Amino acid sequence: MDYSSGMDLVPGQYDGCWLACGGALVYREMPKAACSTLAQLVYHADHGRYFDGDIHDAVQGVVKWPFAPDLMGPARGGRAFVFSAVRNPFARIVSGFHEKVCRLQRDGKPYRGTMRQMLAERYGADLREGADPVAAFRRFLLFVRDVHVFGQRFWFDRHWTPQAQHLRSVTLNQVPLSHVFRIEEWESGVAPVLEHIPQAHRPETVARFNPGPKPVEPLASYFDDLGVHFMQELYRWDFELFGYDRYDPDARAGAALDIEALNQRLAEPHAPHWAGLGS
Repeated sequence: MDYSSGMDLVPGQYDGCWLACGGALVYREMPKAACSTLAQLVYHADHGRYFDGDIHDAVQGVVKWPFAPDLMGPARGGRAFVFSAVRNPFARIVSGFHEKVCRLQRDGKPYRGTMRQMLAERYGADLREGADPVAAFRRFLLFVRDVHVFGQRFWFDRHWTPQAQHLRSVTLNQVPLSHVFRIEEWESGVAPVLEHIPQAHRPETVARFNPGPKPVEPLASYFDDLGVHFMQELYRWDFELFGYDRYDPDARAGAALDIEALNQRLAEPHAPHWAGLGS
């Protein structure tokens, strides 16, 4: 089983990157930020149709790392549009909790095998059907905080790894990002991606794939004062880089993202000590 976390930054390796066969698009996958939908757009760019099934199961018709050693060749030559998307860190981690912890996966098994059992035994998370999801989430958030603070590498997971870390796997390899947008600003954000899909293969409408379960409880109810503090420890750089409010889960994001400034900061070889990023 692959427990890749997205935390390892290795020169010349591009985990999480997808390349359209025509070489025009490179997508740096961002888990829990419309990743299935955006990966399907990369597939559509080549075939003029969406992949029939979960795009993460595709083994043909799209190029993924590590099956293409020179995956970033078109990007280095200035021929590819390298893009990704980000999401409000508060909403992203709650979504990850509900999808990956609270429900069984497509194979009918719990995500990461014994993780639910571990959360119940070590953190007291009540994950039984009908239990209070807010209380269970707060125990889960303590677990995620422990994983990052104490370097429990077995439990690092790409679905709650800081978004800045995912993007740094590209920028630290001297490949600048062409476009990064917030999924909360979907229409304006995805428009530049569509412009780089050949007209003959450009979808008239962007279908949404694999939408996660929507919590019944308001987003802000998941975060008490301690939870907000943990979010600062874990995702402070995500808040700063992508313009999200670090104290109010429901706040709208700030000004438009400056891609040049993003590339410059994400390419810094030494992240701030408070960034919550792995090495």
